[in-house]
Amino acid sequence: MRILLTVVLFIVAGLSIATYFVTLPKPPALPQAPISEEVLQQLPQDRKGQVLIYGAYGFSGSGISRLAAQYGITPVLAGRNEKKLKPLAQSLGYDHVVLSLNNHDNMVAVLRHFEVVLHIAGPYTYTSKPMLDAAIAAGTHYLDLTGENHVIQADLDRDEEFKEANIMVMPAVGFDVAPTDCLNVYVANQIDNPTTLTVLLHNNFNAVEGIGSSRGTAKSALEVLSRPLLMRQNGEMVEVAAPKVMTRIFEEREQTLVQIPWADMMTSFVSTGIPTIEVYSVQEGEVPSWLLSMARFEIGRNILSYLIDNFLPEGPPPNVQKDRQNRIESIVSNDAGDTASATLITPEAYLLTFHSTLIVARRILDGHWESGFQTVGKVYGPDLILEVPGVTRIAPQN
Repeated sequence: MRILLTVVLFIVAGLSIATYFVTLPKPPALPQAPISEEVLQQLPQDRKGQVLIYGAYGFSGSGISRLAAQYGITPVLAGRNEKKLKPLAQSLGYDHVVLSLNNHDNMVAVLRHFEVVLHIAGPYTYTSKPMLDAAIAAGTHYLDLTGENHVIQADLDRDEEFKEANIMVMPAVGFDVAPTDCLNVYVANQIDNPTTLTVLLHNNFNAVEGIGSSRGTAKSALEVLSRPLLMRQNGEMVEVAAPKVMTRIFEEREQTLVQIPWADMMTSFVSTGIPTIEVYSVQEGEVPSWLLSMARFEIGRNILSYLIDNFLPEGPPPNVQKDRQNRIESIVSNDAGDTASATLITPEAYLLTFHSTLIVARRILDGHWESGFQTVGKVYGPDLILEVPGVTRIAPQN
């Protein structure tokens, strides 16, 4: 008993020390010094065809940067940490620029040299607005990987600003939500006046072992967990007291699906106009109640973010990216009783994200864009996602 009490005391003491250091008041970040004319002269002087990848050294940013040449894109890499940024840029033979989101003037000065910015630095709860403010001022098209509904709503609310600046702002061009948005547009076109849309996600449906999330995604998930669960109902976003749970038989096995706050409730409402949208995910294990409790409070999110940064692997290993597959089903119905459905089989989520982001960037460089707030499925149609290697769409035979 004495040994057990000693162990408990050590654990409590360790958590107390971690809490103390994580929650110490942090001095406000000093604004980055004005960027020099010499640095600006080293950037592309003709912005046409030029792409800036901000947050290039994160897991997703690095993957996108390494794949860019395959799409005929020679990006300039950017981020605030030169020690992480410079080695990556040198290894790929790309130029780089050290840039902090807390200096608006520097951001604008740099973005004026680029036609498109790929904003790959989250959590977007904190990083989206400063980058968008700079993109508006610079007249630079904007893509990101957010999956947070509140961030997308904030973007949508600025639609007129984007149109006045004559730029396209297209959030969520990665796994969340490019494949689902394209599939939702596809099934919505199969019947007249669809009124309900249900999306079913089965991540890693071929059961490849290994971690499935990057640090950045995990920290963004904390922001989602801290907010009420919402769904799209009769055209409005409404709060759900508790997630719905449904069961079904899939391939002769019972499967449990749980309602989740996937961003299709925002994006596919814009893309399809369907007024009621729900998204479910196959339950692979319950989220611990203590994690949900911690995520509701800033001090808890700070502690969890610290643990993610220091103990979670950077992202899925190469074998997981190579072998893992996801299954997405979209089902629509209308008031007349008509239904339609289709399925996508996709590669691993991050690998898909690398490709889909660059495919959209390439479309913009080729002159295919529309000003204002836009979504993947609305502007580029249901077949864009089929350009990602390894994506297959399956439609039921009539």
